[in-house]
Amino acid sequence: MQDMGMTDLQFKSWLKQIIRGLEGAKEKETKEETDKELEELLKDLKEDLQG
Repeated sequence: MQDMGMTDLQFKSWLKQIIRGLEGAKEKETKEETDKELEELLKDLKEDLQG
């Protein structure tokens, strides 16, 4: 079975999600809130890589 890649549109959508997550983390008021937001984003990205 051959693995299908993302279309350009899907990839752009995925990047927009990452950018929104990073911008959201940047807007947090405390370092702890920012760290928590970044940890969640990293967890999601790692899960995406594992499939």
